[in-house]
Amino acid sequence: MQCLFLFCFGEYVIFTSFTLTTAITEWSSMLYSIIYTALPTIVVGILDKDLSRRTLLKYPQLYGAGHRQEAYNSKLFWLTMIDTLWQSVAVFSIPLFAYWASSIDGSSIGDLWTLAVVILVNLHLAMDISRWSWITHAVIWGSIIATFICVTIIDAVPIFSGYWAIFHVAKTELFWLCLLAIVLAALIPRYVVKFLYQYYSPCDIQIAREAEKFRSPRELRNTKIETNPILGSPHR
Repeated sequence: MQCLFLFCFGEYVIFTSFTLTTAITEWSSMLYSIIYTALPTIVVGILDKDLSRRTLLKYPQLYGAGHRQEAYNSKLFWLTMIDTLWQSVAVFSIPLFAYWASSIDGSSIGDLWTLAVVILVNLHLAMDISRWSWITHAVIWGSIIATFICVTIIDAVPIFSGYWAIFHVAKTELFWLCLLAIVLAALIPRYVVKFLYQYYSPCDIQIAREAEKFRSPRELRNTKIETNPILGSPHR
């Protein structure tokens, strides 16, 4: 999550030939890690779970995914970095080309970048949630709303920024079209890859999760789920 923000900031630094100017205010940079994205990550990490206790007790082989490093390995790490780099390019380039011939200042573009990054981070987190509750809905969508409120306050209060940038740019249709274009361009490739992987090559946890989702508890108790051994070695 933090990498997306850093990649966007790095691309701006390169674009401006390593000048000391910045389009994102210091308050937005600080609140990004404290308010905008921290609470959803914490809440989802505490409340979300892949499978129920009953399924895990019935099929302890499902714990083998951790031993086999299926959930996190170097391949997935680099794929995530490539995906994050692609998303940062979408966040940075779409508003840049959309407003290339306009007269808006860097602060307006910075507000658009901040909002786009927060929306992407929370939607990216929402794509990986297995069990939704009213709390996760509140923190995911509430974080996006809170970002709009905070950016508005930062631009309106002179002691924070006082540029009133968001008030000028958000009243145009181009602003909202840019947000929509960023979300679609950044997330569609990830969504397609995620769908193809889970449809054509699902892991044990995904198969068990689908069994829980579409079958009643009584049917699940009588279902045998094919799973790999814990350490990935064949049965003797």
